[in-house]
Amino acid sequence: MGKYSTFFVLLFTIFQSCVSSKRFSRTVLVPSTPLKHQKFTGQCWSFASTSLLEAEALRLGYDIPELSSFFYVYHNYLENAADYLENQGRSHLNNGDLTFSVLEIFSKYGAVPESIYNGGLETIKHKKEMRNRMTAENQMNDLIRSKLDSIIATGVDNRQHSITIISDVLNKYLGHAPQEFTYNNARYTAKEYAEKFMPLRASDYLELTSYDHLPFGQSVILRIPANWRGKGYLNLPLEQFIETIDKAINSGFSLVWDGDIGPDGGFKDNGYVTLKGEYQTLPTITQKERQSAFDRKTTQDEHNMHLVGMTYDSSGEKFYILKNTWGSNWGVDGLWYLSENYFRLRTISVTVHRDGIYGPRTITD
Repeated sequence: MGKYSTFFVLLFTIFQSCVSSKRFSRTVLVPSTPLKHQKFTGQCWSFASTSLLEAEALRLGYDIPELSSFFYVYHNYLENAADYLENQGRSHLNNGDLTFSVLEIFSKYGAVPESIYNGGLETIKHKKEMRNRMTAENQMNDLIRSKLDSIIATGVDNRQHSITIISDVLNKYLGHAPQEFTYNNARYTAKEYAEKFMPLRASDYLELTSYDHLPFGQSVILRIPANWRGKGYLNLPLEQFIETIDKAINSGFSLVWDGDIGPDGGFKDNGYVTLKGEYQTLPTITQKERQSAFDRKTTQDEHNMHLVGMTYDSSGEKFYILKNTWGSNWGVDGLWYLSENYFRLRTISVTVHRDGIYGPRTITD
């Protein structure tokens, strides 16, 4: 076991004892890397998904440092810009996205240690600096959209030149994402680094959802703004959806959670999140309430977190444990405990390795 794995296992042991010492029991916590902090940037999707990649490498026994979340942000902006141009400004263009995109970029471009590239976050320490960074990112988003709309208006189809223009904007605001770098006295491309230290396959990860306006048991396209890639989700009935997630956690797999944190104020509960407002008196959220909330847009695609475990309180109520990316001063030392009913209603989807659903594959799979 290498130094990084030793550190993470020690951290996990301390982490687990802290969770178990609270008012919970029967806690299952999947080993993962330290908390990330997005520092008011709008990139929770990349931070949560990068945390998953790190946990997956750890699960498979690979020694890695903390990975750069902004490496995926940078390249995703370029791919999103290309899509926006191709669709003549009629597709999604924003700083929000999904785990799909991190996996796509990881597969194409690889990975970079956080110490090599952090998108300029290393100097941001205080709230004022974080607010300034948020303002700068909003300016960057507006500038990217403005430049793309101007290019579209000219009617000139020069894709490479257009992407170079967007690269210049990203370089100014985020710094240039390296394609080659030196790490531990060795030279790597981002692709070589990923292949050596975390040989994961993006195709091994599945998005799961549960909505009855779409056929169950099939891959479906979930029409949410951030799914501009048009990726498919495995659609499961709600009870099977919950059982599948629980099985994955109990089998040592963490997941990325995509869901809603806004409509009923639940995320003001110091980390312990229960339903308030609609349906709060129901003993169990069913498929009917879940579908209604999605149809009425009281459950929307707002935030991503790394789902790392589950536990039970003294009354036997189940809570899911999620690593947030807002810093350790939020929630319970950076964690959020979502009650099962909140989870059932406000979860849009989860991402998990296929072995967490179907079990390890044989050599012929």
